[in-house]
Amino acid sequence: MPALQTAPLRVAAIGRSGRGDWGHAIDDLWRNQPGAELVAVADESAEELAKAVARHGLAATAGFRDWRAMLATVKPEIVAICMRHIDCHAEMAIAAAEAGAKGIFMEKPFVRTPAEADAVIAACRKAGTKLSVAFVNRHSSAYLAARDLIAAGRIGNVLEIRSRGKEDHRGGGEDLWVLGSHVLDMMADIGGEPKWCDAVVTQGGRMIDTSDLTQGAEGIGLIAGDAITAMFGLADGPIGSFASVRNAGLKQPNFGLTIAGTNGAIHIRPDHVPHCYFRAAPLWRVDKEFPWQPIGPGGLDDPPPSNIDRAAERVTWGRRAALDLIDAIVEGREPETGMYAGRTTVQMIAAVYDSALTGSRVTLG
Repeated sequence: MPALQTAPLRVAAIGRSGRGDWGHAIDDLWRNQPGAELVAVADESAEELAKAVARHGLAATAGFRDWRAMLATVKPEIVAICMRHIDCHAEMAIAAAEAGAKGIFMEKPFVRTPAEADAVIAACRKAGTKLSVAFVNRHSSAYLAARDLIAAGRIGNVLEIRSRGKEDHRGGGEDLWVLGSHVLDMMADIGGEPKWCDAVVTQGGRMIDTSDLTQGAEGIGLIAGDAITAMFGLADGPIGSFASVRNAGLKQPNFGLTIAGTNGAIHIRPDHVPHCYFRAAPLWRVDKEFPWQPIGPGGLDDPPPSNIDRAAERVTWGRRAALDLIDAIVEGREPETGMYAGRTTVQMIAAVYDSALTGSRVTLG
């Protein structure tokens, strides 16, 4: 068994103001986090670096304009890669592993391509580094309770897992990357690893070709399409789907996933409270009312309180994700939302484009 951790693990956080910033306040997750201590921060912007140093009550010498210099000087045990823009994620993760970091905590999406994912995983395996991606929805107590209901057979055999993005101005390719990463991760967690993908991606009503590929926002690389429909064959049997249409006109975002079973259904609303709902009948039963019951931390018999602060609750999920990385380091295991889960989402997104551009089914795994 690995030795128990005694001294707090020293954490260094990298932000990049103006190019992904500090993500969803990833650096704040380490404040007063059991088993860890934030000891240094890096940001290319002198002004924003000074704010980060002050925000965390650090000495001026703990702030670095050059993140590589920070790794070399501080030699942190955990590196938090905070920025939303992912064009630097692979480079930073590989450098952190090579610098001897025991753990890496990374804002989602993971990286831009399957090749980058493989390179990060190879570097982490060589160094014995644990890497966790901030798929914080999987660290919600309600999500875990919903997964337990599925495992217990409360919705029968799972037939379909339907998901959609936010379908705002980012609908299509950007939505697939930025919001789709969350739902694709949960889809694979619930339904098993994807085995194949069939997808249609259109731009202005016509099928895309390579000339439609353009650089997407947030450093996500080449994207195309204002409408996406994709299907995945999942290892545990169900069919998964993802769809996104730009500016779909919904008053409330359609962002989420619905798990349809033979006896019932579960709906998950990422980043919201209540987070998950249960229906005690299959979706196609419409002859009578079957209400959607909110699922609480303890399941159906423990509904979530009505006065929960959504932002504070989401921070709780993030802190649990960070704590899971600490525990994974100490216990010598993979984090719950680790680098392999991150790679799966990247492979699924790449498969959508591969299938759309070739007009054929793509095999994964």
